[in-house]
Formats: sequence, C-alpha cells, structure tokens
Amino acid sequence: MAEEKLSIVTDEISQDFEVVAKFLKEFDIRAIEIRTAGGERVPRIEERIWEDIKMRARNEGWKIIALSPGIFKGDYRDEERIGSELEIGLSDTIGRAIDIGAEYIVTFGFMYDREHPDMEAPDYIVGALKHAAELCHSADIKLLLENEPGSFANTGERTKKILERIGQPNMFANWDPCNSNVFDASGKLASSATVLGDMIRHVHVKDACPIPDELFPKYGPISQGHVGWRDHLLALKEIGFDGYFGIETHFEPLYESSAILVNEFRMLLSETDYYGDVG
Repeated sequence: MAEEKLSIVTDEISQDFEVVAKFLKEFDIRAIEIRTAGGERVPRIEERIWEDIKMRARNEGWKIIALSPGIFKGDYRDEERIGSELEIGLSDTIGRAIDIGAEYIVTFGFMYDREHPDMEAPDYIVGALKHAAELCHSADIKLLLENEPGSFANTGERTKKILERIGQPNMFANWDPCNSNVFDASGKLASSATVLGDMIRHVHVKDACPIPDELFPKYGPISQGHVGWRDHLLALKEIGFDGYFGIETHFEPLYESSAILVNEFRMLLSETDYYGDVG
C-alpha cells in the first residue's frame, strides 16, 4: 500500500503557526501549503514569522508542497496589476520558494468579463502566464494553474486549453473540482479530471452547495456537499494521480471544520482503496 499523500493549507487551520503545528501533530499530517500567516499573504509574510515557519518545518520534517501568492486573480484588463504581479509578486515568491524548499507556486487564470463568460483568454494573458512559467523554470520551480470560478481557467477543459497554449514543460494544473463552474455535476467533474489527466499535479479538497445566481457556493462538510468526492476519487485513481490532496476547508470554525474534512476525506480514501493500487 502506498503512503497517504495528504496536505493542508495552513491558514485553513489558523494564522498562528503554534496552532497549525498542534493540528498537524494531532492529525498526523506532514505536508503543508502556505498562503497567509500572521495576516499577510506570501511573499509579504513578516520576516520573524517566516523564520519561525522555516524552523518548524525543518524540526518537524514538514514537506512544503506549494506557496500561493494569489497572483493573476484580478481583471484581465488591468495591465498595471499584471505587470506588478509578474515583476514583484512572483519574483519575491520565487525567492521565498527557494528559501523554504517549496515544490510548487500556485497561480490563477485572470477573471473574465462576466457578460462574456465563454470568451477565450486573450493572447497577452496567455503570454503573461507563459512568462510566469519561464521565471519559475529558471529557478527550477514548477508553476500550477489553479482553476477558479469566474476565471479563464474555471473548468478542467478550459484549464487544459490554456496550459496547452502556454506549452511550458514546468507548468501544470492545481485541480480544484469545487472551483469548477460545474462542481455540482459529479459526472462532468470526473470528465474534467480525465481530460486534464497527467496535467494534474496537485488537488484541492473542499466541498459546497451551489447558491442560485451566485458565482461562489456555500462551503461545508463533504457529507453535505455536491462535488461527489467518492466518484471523483475513482476518476483520479483511474488516471493514476499520485500527487498530494490539499485540504482547503473554507468554512468556520476553521480548526474544527478542517478536522471534519480530514476525517471525512480519509474515510473516502479508505473506502475507495485509493492507495491500494498506486505504486
């Protein structure tokens, strides 16, 4: 049986790494993603907090899966923001990733005009993502494009199309089925995962119920959600996904809710025998 690969986004537990460390020990999780700490997002996390995270990671043997600076979540027409996120936000995050030994940096696919949801990503947007991948490649870091509601990379199919247009060997998908605009249709989600195939290098785990006419859903336990994680795990197992599953809770109270998701997801991994045939 292969080793369980479960990680968690640390600020889904707490902004305080004393609390994060307690949770990781309690639930025997050895891998993390870093987004915010002490109220600041990567790469702007205060230096004393950053040094504490590094020390804890080294002493506890935590694997740093990814850093998420939140770049490219703005309007695709905001060229000033795009330039700043490339030249400052991403550059500084690369420095942080090298410093802490993170395997991936997560980016997003720009928000489209909601009056034209089917429009293709303009060439200059694809060019910005390609440049980001090139900057990461020069530092031997992989860049993950996370699908996001309202972005050019919302569904698996659209994410794949953008990745193919970028064509960089170090750029892959951070697949989040709950972030797909069809997340309440498990059959379509399984199809999206199959379409992405080995482009998927990391998977975010959360669940929710759709809210009519709203872009974002109401998040909650897997047992109450609409993703259909059992079927989705079978689809991911079929395509041979062997990366990490990152818990990304999204509902309060964070510590207790993250505990619920970890326990629910581990039960599903067991019930689907997910690691039984993965070598």
